[in-house]
Amino acid sequence: MQKNLPIGRFIDSHTEGEPTRVLLAPDGGFFPETLAEVIAGWTRENRLEIPSHYLALCANPRAADAMVCALVCRPSRADALCGVLFWNANAPLGMCGHATVGLGRTLRHSGVVMPPRAIVETRVGDVSVETLADGRISFANVPARVHACDVQVVLEQGGCARGDIAWGGNWFYIVRLARPMGAHADELAYAGSILRAIEREGLRGGSENGGQIDHVELVFPPSRADADARNFVLCPNGTFDRSPCGTGSSALLASLAARGELAPGARWRQESAIGSIFEARYARLDADSITPTITGRAFIVAEGTLVLDPNDPSRTGCWRENS
Repeated sequence: MQKNLPIGRFIDSHTEGEPTRVLLAPDGGFFPETLAEVIAGWTRENRLEIPSHYLALCANPRAADAMVCALVCRPSRADALCGVLFWNANAPLGMCGHATVGLGRTLRHSGVVMPPRAIVETRVGDVSVETLADGRISFANVPARVHACDVQVVLEQGGCARGDIAWGGNWFYIVRLARPMGAHADELAYAGSILRAIEREGLRGGSENGGQIDHVELVFPPSRADADARNFVLCPNGTFDRSPCGTGSSALLASLAARGELAPGARWRQESAIGSIFEARYARLDADSITPTITGRAFIVAEGTLVLDPNDPSRTGCWRENS
């Protein structure tokens, strides 16, 4: 894939409050390359790098800081519907749960005929997407597992945090807290200090997606009577997830399963930082891993064509005046 690949139609949605921008080819369909071909074209020295003018599509001034882009491409095999590459304004993502829900809603909105369970290829494995009778989107995620429990890090402001390192399509450091912190700014600051401690101490997950722990999930008692827990998820670009976070909920299910706190098939209702809900369950895959299923709502909010003006100082996401 060439770096100057023309972006055609886009469709914006939000999943329980968190935005997704689905990118389609100029004819409004899937890009003709497979996911593997897209990744190969954007890989330099064994590192996938999203070109700057594509990163700019999910950054100010074109999008809210929390936006995740989903580039939809041709499937690599007959039993898959499509491939998808996710990224935020900072870097590529292994998987993105809220954007998978948004993708399912968007494809139906754009007239794609979807099988009852559509296989979607991602960087870290296949997921299956289903539209329920009530309009919600459900997906069976890649296998989730716990890498280590009760791992302690020393915080720059003093004291320590203790959490589980778990994989749910991205690597998470999950910290459970007995009381709410009161304000999103406080949660953001605390989660940020944990992420800096993780980086400072060189903590890693397992082999999946290079082992980089780039998400911090704080888990609190719920504020809603119909929820089991509330979370606050710090994302790699310094923003927080407005949805309950699909990969974070998957990682939390793995932690709950490993600790014997949630049985296979039991329903878990995960509240987000803003009070929205994902419904989650898991099936035991083997002794170490589970298959999470995440269900939520997505809503179409905009569609159109993106324009990259060559004279725009913000065309690559950073402000650069022409010399």
